[in-house]
Formats: sequence, structure tokens, C-alpha cells
Amino acid sequence: MSRGQGRVYRRKGTNVLWLDYSANGERHRESSETTSMREAQDKLRKLIGDRKEGRIVGRPDRVLLAEYEKDVEGRYVKDAEGEKKLVGGLRWLHETQYDLDELRSKQRMQQAWHHIEAFFPAPTRVTAVSAVRLDEYARARLQSAAARQTVNNELSALRRAFNLAIDKGILATAPKIKLAKVENAREGFFEDDNFAAVLLELPADLQPVIRFLRVTGWRVMEALGLTWDRVDWERQGIRLSARQTKGKKARLFPFGLAPDLKSVLEAAWQGREGEFVFQRNGKSIAYTTLVHKWQGATKRAGCEERLIHDLRRTAARDFRTAGVDEGTIMALCGWKTRAMFDRYNIVDDADLAAAVAKRYNGTVAAQSEGSPAGPDQVSSSAA
Repeated sequence: MSRGQGRVYRRKGTNVLWLDYSANGERHRESSETTSMREAQDKLRKLIGDRKEGRIVGRPDRVLLAEYEKDVEGRYVKDAEGEKKLVGGLRWLHETQYDLDELRSKQRMQQAWHHIEAFFPAPTRVTAVSAVRLDEYARARLQSAAARQTVNNELSALRRAFNLAIDKGILATAPKIKLAKVENAREGFFEDDNFAAVLLELPADLQPVIRFLRVTGWRVMEALGLTWDRVDWERQGIRLSARQTKGKKARLFPFGLAPDLKSVLEAAWQGREGEFVFQRNGKSIAYTTLVHKWQGATKRAGCEERLIHDLRRTAARDFRTAGVDEGTIMALCGWKTRAMFDRYNIVDDADLAAAVAKRYNGTVAAQSEGSPAGPDQVSSSAA
């Protein structure tokens, strides 16, 4: 090729051709990954054009999804919590941004990355993450019985990490990561009997946080991250700042006249150890630990289909049944928009049966299960 357009050359001891070129005032040397002179020259021309147009920055072939520190013998170095010490890559960017933004759902994000790395193990390079491989990842996760929304959450974590790399000038482009549309309206309520059955199957140190969620309807991570400085004993209320909530809106939940909630807090205060209200050995309870124990408890209690998130819907339903207006329910439980509140479909079968009975002024007895009334339960208003 002519002067100024780079060159293709062969290094000693290898048949693979190498590229040497300059673009935007910066010199680059990299492997063509081929032994064909024609293919190498084609790649050289494309690289020069891509770099000049800004479609490539840096060395994307050297960027990893996750990079962990190793000692001189090649063994992974462990951090203070006994996990591999993360020192670079897209995952490091993602976790660092979570810390900077003080987001409280980091454990769930880390859980998503755990599944990503099981498929794309370290030290996978970002150039290996193609649209086809992402489809294979989604298929593998669905075949392992992961919910479609769970897979979407994992792909969203990966997409966020790529976008951070672009924002910081590490990458110029990212693979297109499409999320499947999911009908994700919440379903499922807890009644007192099956809730009590699940509680009995849970370890004693996890029961308080579940009781707390049942009363407040808060998100799991809001409860797990709750610290004692947010509990106002004098005014009998729990206060979260805007940065501590998913909706970025401050929240107050009075507990003085809620005996179940007050007893949970008082017991936790008596056994307190460290800053967290709900803790194990002075540390906040891990989200993955709670979910694992919950799944076992619901299975043993015969409520295997019930999710922790169903407690949120149940709390909202109970507030509404007690006559609390929907605006106040949203403020107490932390729904920012009416559209999100509506997705939770806070009406069960018994509500519908009661509505029909109310219309007919008592001529039809409401069935708690929402089933049609039998002949002996229908009275005639006319003699």
C-alpha cells in the first residue's frame, strides 16, 4: 500500500500478518488475525476508515467483559468478602457507576452479572459478544427455566455496561441488545393462612424482614438496606431520602399505630448489631440469600408459585380494602406513577364479587372466592 496508508508485515516466528498504520494522529499496531495478504490489506483499509470516522476507538479487542486480579502464580486474588477481586472490564465500570450513583440494588445487578459470566466466562473480550451470541445466551437462560423478565434484566445490565464504555471513550460501538416484550402485570396475593405457613418455614432471622414487607409493601432492596438512622422513634416513622428509593422520591411510613410493624422494629432494635435494621452478624442480609431461603420456604409451605414481590401487591390491596385512597397508598408504598401502580392490578376475585353484590343491594351474597352463588344463596326481593 502507498505511504501514509499503513503497511502489512509479518513478525518473526509467526505466519499471522500484522498491521501498522496511523489514524487521527495516533499510531496503531495490531494483528490481522489472518495469514492471507489480501484479507489483511482489506482489514487494514477498513480499520483506517473506521478509526477516522470514529467507529472504532482505543483497542476494543483488548477490552474485557470482566477482569479479575491474579497473583504471580496465576491464582485469583480474593477481596475482603472472599470473592474474586474485580479490577477492570465492563462489569467493573457498571459496579463503579452503581457506587457513584449510590444505587441500592447493587446485589441484584451483581446477580445478573453472575449469570452473564457463567455464559461469557472471564476473560471474554467484548468483541466476542455478538448479536448471535446474545441470542444464544437468552435461549440458554430460558431453557434453564429463567423467567423472560429475568433474562431481560440481565441483558439490560450488559447493555448498560456497554453504554458506559462508550460514554467514557473506551468503545465506539456496542452490539444491539434487544429485549423481548414481556407481559409483566403482577399477579398473586397472600392471605393470612398461607403467609403464616411460609413464615414458619423461614429461618428466624429472616422472618422480621418478610413481616416488614407484608405490612409496608416496600421493595425488597429498600427493606434490606434500611438503617437505624432512618427510624425516627420520637415521631414514630420510617423516613427514606429520595436517593434511597427507586422512584427518587422521599418517603415516610408512620408505624406508631401499626402494631405488627412496631413490634417488628422493637424486636429488631433489641437484637440490633450494626447499622442495618435487618441483619445477619452485623451485615445486611444478602438479596440472594433471602430469595434462596424464600424459595425453599414457599415450596415446603405449598405456596411455591408465590414471590416475595407478591407481598407488595398484598399490602396495597389491604390498604385499599381498609378504605385508604390510592394516592396515599402510592405515597406509603413507593409507587411514583399511576401507570406503575395500575400494573399491580390491586383487585382480587373477592373484590369483584363484592362489587357485584353491592350493585344488586345484597340480593347476591358475595363469595370470598369470587365464584357464582348457589341457589340457596340468592334471595328474592319480591314476595
